[in-house]
Amino acid sequence: MVYRATDTKLGREVALKMLTSAMAEDAKRLARFQREARAVAAINHPSIVTLYSVEEAGGVHFLTMELVEGRSLDKLISKRRLAVEQIQHIATAMSEALAAAHEKGFVHRDLKPANVMVTSKGNVKVLDFGLSKETCTNNPDLATLTSAESTNAGVTMGTPAYMSPEQVAGRALDHRTDIFSLGVVLYEMATGQRPFLGKSAAELASAILRDAPRPPAELRPDLPGDLASIIQRCLEKNAADRFASAREVCNKLHDLNGGIHSASRHVAGADSGAEGTEDGFWIAVLPFAYRGANADLGTLAEGLTEEIVTGLSRFSYLRIVARSSTSRYAHEEVDVRGVGKELRARYVMEGSIRQSGRAIRIAVQLVDAGSGAHLWAETYERTLGAEEIFALQDDVVPRIVSTVADAHGALPHAMSEALRSLPAEQLTPYQAVLRSFAHFQRVTSEEHAAAMAVIERAVRQGTGNADCWAMLSMLSRDEYTHGFNVRPDSLGRAFAAARHAVDAAPSNHLAYHALASAQFFRRERQAFHNSAERAVALNTMDGFTTAYMGFLIAYDGNWARGCALAESARRMNPHHPGWYWFPSVFDAYRKSDYQGAIDFAMNINMPGFWRTSFALAAAYGQLGEREAANNAVRDLLALRPDFAMVAREELGKWWQPELVKHLIDGLCKAGLEVTSTLP
Repeated sequence: MVYRATDTKLGREVALKMLTSAMAEDAKRLARFQREARAVAAINHPSIVTLYSVEEAGGVHFLTMELVEGRSLDKLISKRRLAVEQIQHIATAMSEALAAAHEKGFVHRDLKPANVMVTSKGNVKVLDFGLSKETCTNNPDLATLTSAESTNAGVTMGTPAYMSPEQVAGRALDHRTDIFSLGVVLYEMATGQRPFLGKSAAELASAILRDAPRPPAELRPDLPGDLASIIQRCLEKNAADRFASAREVCNKLHDLNGGIHSASRHVAGADSGAEGTEDGFWIAVLPFAYRGANADLGTLAEGLTEEIVTGLSRFSYLRIVARSSTSRYAHEEVDVRGVGKELRARYVMEGSIRQSGRAIRIAVQLVDAGSGAHLWAETYERTLGAEEIFALQDDVVPRIVSTVADAHGALPHAMSEALRSLPAEQLTPYQAVLRSFAHFQRVTSEEHAAAMAVIERAVRQGTGNADCWAMLSMLSRDEYTHGFNVRPDSLGRAFAAARHAVDAAPSNHLAYHALASAQFFRRERQAFHNSAERAVALNTMDGFTTAYMGFLIAYDGNWARGCALAESARRMNPHHPGWYWFPSVFDAYRKSDYQGAIDFAMNINMPGFWRTSFALAAAYGQLGEREAANNAVRDLLALRPDFAMVAREELGKWWQPELVKHLIDGLCKAGLEVTSTLP
């Protein structure tokens, strides 16, 4: 039984899915319900419905889930075929969702149109991963059958019309059963009818096992041949003849989508140097070059390219050219500016792999294709042993992605600089988000005011852009934390904007980043921890979110967990000066290693960042180095003239009373007369 409900603690609408009393009394069914629910929670993907928690109250077992409002795919099809572009859009989202699940070792087993929702904004959500339902109806097409409580050989589980041959035969299943079911759904979207029909469950099973469906192109002459081929290969009787993985299906569908996008996308910025169009900020990742004979390194080159594309795609504010559009450059020398023009991409990343014995050198660079300017370059020296390809990828890819993509990375910096000279009224909501990143790169009152102006206008345009709402929340929060351009109820506005962001995109990591930080300063401790951990889990390659959530978690009292997260961010991007602020500076200071705190603070090359001067003043004060302390105090008051008056209030926002007293003591020893009487 599913109910619409309101989460009164977080103020959001949710779905409650309750286990019937008969099912709850079955210990095996209850155990599977809980086990599979936890598995669903582990799959973070924007096209998979979000499971918030598994609950039990008064003997009633239920799930709290994201409330998805829209129409199920079976209602959209309703015996009519869908437009080709709509098929491609929905199919791509479904295959990406399946790939995410399969990569976590989880098989859906009951993929069908009724388990796919399309929202009013066109977002696709796959429901009921792993939560098989026992429904007895007289309609063999619609009933979900479960003949036993496991999925071992001999068990029939699924919805007959969408079952794979191995499901019908009761054989052991793997992820390829979902690929067959996906093919059935695609066939139905394309033709308006199912590929296999029968008047009874037995006739339907026979058709699935033995009959070849009519080619979809016969029923739909305007269907692109490549799409028809994808559908037919998904429907192969023998699992070995289907696509090897949902990721492969996804890549094939991206090939189709990439062709459409490349043909339809007009980018003034790529041709004329103009910077005022949204599409002018597309990013192309070229295949990594390897010219040697080592097959493992050839595999590494392909893997790096694919995983970097996947990693960059996790950042909702980046626009990544489909890999299918760049694959043709795999075996040729390229001119980056020419490639950018061909692909209509403003930025191009290219890389190479070289080997000398067991030593591997991976070189990567990011180039502005319009000007030819190098925005970032890095070389990674590694030693490659047997069976270490995946470990090497896992090490290098997050470093590249985080350094390039997070709020302080090369791409947001370049894009915000490109938009700096344009007035707010000329920026689209997407561009307003990019322009607003300048605030996090400089952290000054002036940058805050400029960012707030463009993002408030973007929100007033009435978009459902989650990034806009998340950015508005973070800027409102900084009114409170930094004292920048303060207006009434900064925290209330930050929290409300964050809730808008999460409601608009429940799988957007920036939305949960914004929500967690607002909850932290509102002292909503348990809600804060839930949101913070979800923000990190949704995009582990975002150093900005990882570091800031670590900062807050530590100040809430879990110092070890917070420091571990912040150190993770610094490992991904060791050159970013902001990651030396925390935990390095404060961790050294709280241990009375004042010289260590100073050494770390000297790495914070962020002009206008008043907290650097504050940390130096406190540390020099504790060491009794009066001249250096006075200089730091002078710099601090030049940036924050009111700091002596509001020091206790500012520092008291961060929860750790002993550390606050320790810092105030250092400031007093530095000669700063802290006049506030707040406790």
